[in-house]
Amino acid sequence: MKAFAILILSLLVLNACKTKKEASSPSHEGTERGVLPPIERGKEGLEYSPNTLIIMVDEKTGKEPLYKAIKDYGATLKYDYNIIPGVAIIIPEGTSQEQGIAYFKKVKGVVSVSKDRITRLTDPVRPRLEER
Repeated sequence: MKAFAILILSLLVLNACKTKKEASSPSHEGTERGVLPPIERGKEGLEYSPNTLIIMVDEKTGKEPLYKAIKDYGATLKYDYNIIPGVAIIIPEGTSQEQGIAYFKKVKGVVSVSKDRITRLTDPVRPRLEER
């Protein structure tokens, strides 16, 4: 038990030694030359991915009409969720998120289309009552 406590304490001390830039910089994994796309801020101060949409579908209709619409629109399937009836897509360059949202809302079986919200582990936690 003492060894576990010492290990945890050591990790906390090492983590505290990081500079603020290191601790708050996002991961550059999967990006070209480590350059991240700019982050869009909404009216409510939330951050959104500038080119990703989250689309939820009706389970009875299924995802097939959505797959066809993604291909027709020239978007890229980023994630195909198994636990929930939805996908994440990357919209093509030169297309605004508003245009993408309007297009995919018209697809058969689509229940909702939203921007991909960015949440960091270091974001402050607020009770839901304060958000309303």
